[in-house]
Formats: sequence, C-alpha cells, structure tokens
Amino acid sequence: MATPTKQDLMKLPDNLPVPQDDGAGDHLTGLWLPSIALKSTLAEGVDLSLLRGRNVVYAYPMSARPDVPLPAGWDQIPGARGCTPQAVTFEDQKDVVRALGADVYGLSTQRHEEQREFTDRIGLSFPLLSDADFKLTDALRLPTIEVEGTRMLKRITLIIRDGVIEKFFYPVFPSTRAAGDVIEWLRQNPLQTERPREQTVTLYTKNNCVHCLSAKQLLQRRDVRYVEINVENEPNAMLEMVAKSGRKTVPQIFLGEHYVGGADELFQVLNA
Repeated sequence: MATPTKQDLMKLPDNLPVPQDDGAGDHLTGLWLPSIALKSTLAEGVDLSLLRGRNVVYAYPMSARPDVPLPAGWDQIPGARGCTPQAVTFEDQKDVVRALGADVYGLSTQRHEEQREFTDRIGLSFPLLSDADFKLTDALRLPTIEVEGTRMLKRITLIIRDGVIEKFFYPVFPSTRAAGDVIEWLRQNPLQTERPREQTVTLYTKNNCVHCLSAKQLLQRRDVRYVEINVENEPNAMLEMVAKSGRKTVPQIFLGEHYVGGADELFQVLNA
C-alpha cells in the first residue's frame, strides 16, 4: 500500500464516490445538546451545550498522517476522503464565519493526541474536539461508519445556537464545500431573524412541587426559555395536561407538540 504524501492529502482524487443521503441526520434539527465536556486542542475542555450564540461544528472521520498509510479502500468509501483539505478550508474561511456571528469547531472520534498532532502539523487556529468515547456521537445519534474495525464519524456539519441544533448539512461532498455551505447559510439567516423551527418548551406544574422547581432551575441554567402552566391556578389546565400526556402527576413537559415526560426525562434529555 502506498504511503500518502502531504501533497496527496491536500489534493482530492478524481472520481471519488458521492455519498447518498440515508436520512441519518433527519432527527437533528431542534435537538438540545447534552452536557458533555470534550477534550479540545486549544482548551481544557469544551461543553458545546453551554456555548452561547452560534457555533459551527463540522464532524469528520479522521485526519490522516503523511507517514501512515490510509486504510485499505479509503478512497472508495463515499465521503471518507478529504479531512485535511476540509480543515484547511475552514481555517482559511474562519474569519468570514466569525464575521457572520459564529465560531468554528472540528469534531472527530480520534484521540486528543492525534488531533493535536494534526493541528500542529497543518497550523489550525480553531479547536478540534475529541469524542473518543462516543458520548456525544451516541447521544445525538450522529451517523458513523466502521473501517477496519474502527468506528468513526461520517462527515456532517452542525450549526448550533445556544445549545440547540439549528441547521445541519449532510451528506457533505466534496469536503471542501463545507465552509462555503455554512457561509452561504449564515448570510441568508442572520442572527437577528427568528430561529427556524425553534419549539416552545411547556411545563405543567403545581404550587410547592419540588420536581417542578428542579425542572425549571435546569432549564434556567441552560438558558432555555419555557412557558409554565400551573394546573392549580388555571382553569381546565389539569384536563388539558391529562389529555395530552395521559398522566396526572407534575411536572409534565412538552417540546412543541413532542411529549418529553417528567423531570427525570428532562434531565436525561439535557444531561445525556
């Protein structure tokens, strides 16, 4: 097997297979990110769920090294090739992305040490985040592939606003178009506009309810806006809650029309 050179890694071969949309990202828009600290190449740790404003997270399979052969058949895996030129493109365009109100993060399931080597070698000034234990990947059900016994992320780009996934791009092909797609979308959706598809959190509560208070405090810590309906103070609220949830206990929590459950389920969603 030929060992790739640095020039090889920067150049995308002709006739690479085009990945197809298998629907693996269709559930992502509107999801809250769980609170998970990820090792970063530029900081002690980054919890994407706590970042305010807009943040662009591009996930990629793996960064190759010029002195290590690529996995067998790598170029024949749709969407696999192109992590180095994708990173360089985001580095070149990061100031444009920042001017449009967003910061850039890379994400892979490689070890922190591998990401540091890659960052130092190609000169990245934005952080790469390591999800080597797949906590974030599995919590969000991000698309993955397995190559030579190693599980890794498929290429997907997320735009996250205040801890909620606002937009995703999947599949991403070729890899060098990812930054351009993000910039075009940010220009068309400036921050002063309403968040697309953002859904209201509704809590049915009672007076002196400890679990209701805990749920509200969690939402407040995460800066999630919510509407509270006190079933003791508002006529017909109890009947409405039971009709929607099938339960008489409180709190009962909804994200838009989606039924989340009680306080325990809310904690699982936000802290998975």
